[in-house]
Amino acid sequence: MEDVDDARELVEQRMRATGMEESIFDRITDLLERFDTDREKLFEEMLDKLEASGYDGLRDRWSTNCAQADALLDRLEEDMLDVLGDSQANAMSASERMAAVGPVDLLAGERRIWQQVAKGDVPDAATLMGKVLEADLAVIKKCEEDLKEARNNDKVVEALIVKNFGSITATAKNLLVKYTVTGVPRLLVLLMKDPSAKEAATEALKAIEKLAEENYNAAKQKRVAKQVVLDNVKLLNDAREQLSEDWVDKLFARGAEAAAGWQGAGRTGYYEATDWDGFKNACIEALDTRSEAAKEQSRKIYDELLPTFVKESTNAFGALTDDPATLERFNNDLKDTFESLEDLLEGEKQFQDELVDGAGKQAAQETLATVWTSVKASWALATSRTKDADDEVKR
Repeated sequence: MEDVDDARELVEQRMRATGMEESIFDRITDLLERFDTDREKLFEEMLDKLEASGYDGLRDRWSTNCAQADALLDRLEEDMLDVLGDSQANAMSASERMAAVGPVDLLAGERRIWQQVAKGDVPDAATLMGKVLEADLAVIKKCEEDLKEARNNDKVVEALIVKNFGSITATAKNLLVKYTVTGVPRLLVLLMKDPSAKEAATEALKAIEKLAEENYNAAKQKRVAKQVVLDNVKLLNDAREQLSEDWVDKLFARGAEAAAGWQGAGRTGYYEATDWDGFKNACIEALDTRSEAAKEQSRKIYDELLPTFVKESTNAFGALTDDPATLERFNNDLKDTFESLEDLLEGEKQFQDELVDGAGKQAAQETLATVWTSVKASWALATSRTKDADDEVKR
């Protein structure tokens, strides 16, 4: 690598200038080449871990390699002192020779850089981005599963509610048909002579009460499904700071800034720390890949998933029926049918009032009152319980 090549050239110039033996230079060159190979291996191991997906063992690998780099530098210096001590070129001590001809700037600069690398800013940033990605994927999986389940539950509930709407409306319309008497006898006479005609209103009330209660219970189930949607909206909003693209950008900037400072921290004397510029670029590229992977999933959450949940909470889960028009049609049909029934009964009341006072009139009053009470109760119950069900979903 370039740093070691530069150091070797400088050492050669200095050793030749001081008249040191060729054999000593060859041994020094061997030491530098071994250091070069070992250092390059450390770089490769660190980059491999940084470029790999996930973050298990990333921090440990960098810490281990930083410690190994310190050991390499110590060994390089000690071995050089031993070799230089074997020279017969002059009376200088090994330490003096090291200061005169050795790669002292490389040793000093490398130590300062590895101290910066050992702070772990780059693997820490990569780890945090990996955790953001991991959290993104977990949140997306949970939310998509919750949304699917909520929608499936809503389909079941919607089908039941719409079916019951149809049954309630049919019950009321069937009663209207039964009570729409043409010709003779009049409805009031039919009600008094045919017990089943009188009981039809009571039976309709019971049927409507049962169906309306089913719809109210179905509304409770829909409200549970809606709460799942609302809980996910809250989850995504609460997690925005930890999962947002802005947070990932900050993590990337933190790691890139640390890497960008390595070369400057090591420059000293002749030593330019050129190799660290390439290592820095490779690290930043790896961080950028991690950043983009995390941000892609963050965009999916906040550009796609969250808007979908918000829409579901206000549309499909915003009221008793997925389509508000369905509820509106039901209420209008029910109103029209029961108003028609009341008009019929009002006409019979007028007929009843014209009857001659006596036991027959009294019986007619009681019969009509019973039927009218059931009809009014059916209408009131269907209307109020449907509103209760709608309010239950909306709350």
